[in-house]
Amino acid sequence: MSTTPIPTRGSGDLSQVYNDDWSDKEVFLQATGLHRNSDRSNPRHVLIYWVNATLSGGIEVWDITQLEMHEHWHQYHYPNALKVDTKERSRNQTISLGIFTPEQREQLLELAADVEYDRVTTESHVWMRNLLAKMVQEKLITYRLFNTIREDVPLPSA
Repeated sequence: MSTTPIPTRGSGDLSQVYNDDWSDKEVFLQATGLHRNSDRSNPRHVLIYWVNATLSGGIEVWDITQLEMHEHWHQYHYPNALKVDTKERSRNQTISLGIFTPEQREQLLELAADVEYDRVTTESHVWMRNLLAKMVQEKLITYRLFNTIREDVPLPSA
């Protein structure tokens, strides 16, 4: 039985100030660090984001989709728009998922809210693999891209 909680607003969420302007936007998957970790016992944190606003000083507002760690438990937050230094792109592996329409981004968020997880035992990389698999089923990304991400990050097999 799933213990998936209802999504809650992220801590520090800025979506009411920097909301989505409903234009087509490039959507990215980001994995912690620049290179895959060969130690499968130390998985990389992964998230999906798109840019809602570009501010001065190399700061952007990212609309972030992730399973977030809070001490010993995980939570999916939405809305979750945060100020992020653009240097994060050069510090972490970033993979384009393509240009998404506003409707496709809403569909992505609905799929994310439907991914079942256990607050204590589900890791972000498992949750993301399940989300990406749903995105393949709904034709938001290709199966080829899914496999590339699964190998490059890496994400666990089902």
